[in-house]
Amino acid sequence: MQRPPHEDFSLKETKPHLGGGKVTGDKLTSTYDLVEQMQYLYVRVVKARELPSKDVTGSCNPYTEVRLGNYKGITRHFEKKTNPEWNQVFAFSKDRIQASLLEVTVKDKDVMKDDFIGRVFFDLNEVPKRVPPDSPLAPQWYRLEERKGEKLKGELMLAVWWGTQADEAFPEAWHSDAATVSWSDGLANIRSKVYLSPKLWYLRVNVIEAQDLIPSDKTRFPEVFVKAILGNQALRTRISMNKSGNPLWNEDLMFVAAEPFEEPLILSVEDRVAPNKDEVLGRCAIPLQ
Repeated sequence: MQRPPHEDFSLKETKPHLGGGKVTGDKLTSTYDLVEQMQYLYVRVVKARELPSKDVTGSCNPYTEVRLGNYKGITRHFEKKTNPEWNQVFAFSKDRIQASLLEVTVKDKDVMKDDFIGRVFFDLNEVPKRVPPDSPLAPQWYRLEERKGEKLKGELMLAVWWGTQADEAFPEAWHSDAATVSWSDGLANIRSKVYLSPKLWYLRVNVIEAQDLIPSDKTRFPEVFVKAILGNQALRTRISMNKSGNPLWNEDLMFVAAEPFEEPLILSVEDRVAPNKDEVLGRCAIPLQ
């Protein structure tokens, strides 16, 4: 067996063509699309001003409730403050949204029953989309409304947009991840999550040679290549110039692998029997662990 020299495995600078191509169905991937994008509705509650007092003592203990269908997120509350600053972000997965309106309500925390101060509605069909590296959406002031739609005293500064997990607001956001949330225990079903970017590695596959291949048609010289698949990435060697049962390539294929290396590397040796027809002579799966 011909093996590459030992120094071939020493550290070297490389700018490889990374695996990316049509593997199954119509899903086409590239180096920049190794992770499937998920859509989220982001709500950044910045601050409020000139909130009216609902308490008999004349004080205001405000907090904001963000509600989308059966999902509800709540900011922290402030004691005796009519100009609170929260600067909290909420993220709602688009796959789970079954509502057409977003309701953001400011309330006054009380011992017996929290008082309604005012609210703002958003039609989800009118919410803008943002994809990094687009500039972050600038928050705006919105006049609070009462339940009948009439304007009230007090304003709320908000930013609402559609984005993905690539948004810089994603790691700091509170994520709604409950299938069903009742009106009373919404906060118990909202938890803060820490999403760490996966650790990425280059996976270098040196395809050297094959031995003792047996093609189905022994009357022709085989035209053999190796296809390597890792998740949605696919690369292949050239067809070996050695048209026999012992083809030689000695080619490098380079992939991007993300920990915890759950998907195996699939290698298949294939024979080009016709212009658009390849016959698999054998395959193997190599666990990346």
